[in-house]
Amino acid sequence: MEPLSAVASIIAVLQLSAKVLTYLNDVKDAPRDRTQCAVEILNLCSLLYKLRDHVEKGDPMQPWYTAVQGLAVKNGPLDQFKQALETLQTKMTDGGRLKKAGEALVWKFKKEEVARILDRIERLKSLVEIALQMDHLRKLSQAIKDDTSFVRTQIPIIRSGVDEIRQDQDSVRHRKLLEWISPTDYPAQQSDIIKRRQEGTGQWFLDAPEMTRWLSEARGTLFCPGIPGAGKTMVAAIAIDHLLKSVQDNSHGVAYVYYNYKAQEEQDASTMLAAILKQLVQAQPSMLDPVERLHNRHANRGTRPSLEEVFGTLRDVLARYPTVHIVIDALDECQKSSRSQFLDKLRDLRTGRDIRLMATSRIIPEIVDEFSDALRVEVQASKDDVKRFVAGQTDRLPKCIQRDPELQGMVQEKIVEAVGGM
Repeated sequence: MEPLSAVASIIAVLQLSAKVLTYLNDVKDAPRDRTQCAVEILNLCSLLYKLRDHVEKGDPMQPWYTAVQGLAVKNGPLDQFKQALETLQTKMTDGGRLKKAGEALVWKFKKEEVARILDRIERLKSLVEIALQMDHLRKLSQAIKDDTSFVRTQIPIIRSGVDEIRQDQDSVRHRKLLEWISPTDYPAQQSDIIKRRQEGTGQWFLDAPEMTRWLSEARGTLFCPGIPGAGKTMVAAIAIDHLLKSVQDNSHGVAYVYYNYKAQEEQDASTMLAAILKQLVQAQPSMLDPVERLHNRHANRGTRPSLEEVFGTLRDVLARYPTVHIVIDALDECQKSSRSQFLDKLRDLRTGRDIRLMATSRIIPEIVDEFSDALRVEVQASKDDVKRFVAGQTDRLPKCIQRDPELQGMVQEKIVEAVGGM
């Protein structure tokens, strides 16, 4: 054993203690647990300073000096106290890194976690007090031996707690990165649309041979035009729902965007590509590295990534997916300049990659021309869908109709005639 190992370990623990005490003093709305931890760490540090002086002045040839070195063995008393300090530091800070200026530290410990840390402090304090007596050599050796044996049984518990903290912090960090790359929440919009679907409607679209071919054909494109009110957005939502349930897995990505004419200023090419990037990384957190690199490039400067940077990062993520389906709803509600830019970037991304694209739009000549070579399914309200929808709304009709099946049938037929595919 190196002659200075105990001194080095004590110094390392004292330095880390000073950091942790600083964090403890900065905790927002500090509970009593925080105060108790701070007091006990201070008391132990006072004893460790005395022990360091004794060891530094001690004779390496003396039995006491050799016995004290037992405090510094791997996973021994000092090492375990250091792990307890690291647990405190990790959970109060962002994985051990300092918070941003003005960001409060928060106490997140459960009672049992605090109890374990205080127990670790108390056990080491007892050992140090014995060591400082200097004349209880046999008692010190046996106490270190007993403590090390106890600690050995606690190591899996301590490590498990630290791992759990780190996993929680990784999850928070992932969410922050994803929110940074794109604040949009198209999955929430998808859920809101699909829950309004009348059960059984849209099956004609899923059964269409063009849809079947698009699902299975590499680099296929499916264009779904329709008049206003034909149900294009619902068809897009049905397609997305089908993809999420049937094809999304570790090797198959699904992403989608909903254009809205009320948000034209915000929905430029860069933000829509970022929304696609967010969803693909969200489905596979292991692919977060390219986004993290992009974030590191801009975070400290407070800048936002350019279109080319988002494009490059998305390209890196897509390279890890063998197949990706992308659904774009209401392409006609996008500004013309942004639409051209967005479609150009998608074409570039599809070069050499199996990206399958579906888009819905009103029948606008310049958009139709963009998809002249694509598979095509025109969206219109089918008679069966309208009947199913009206049947599902029977409870909203007058009581006289609710009680008369013949009248219900008449209402359904007349509405089907009146809607004209809308």
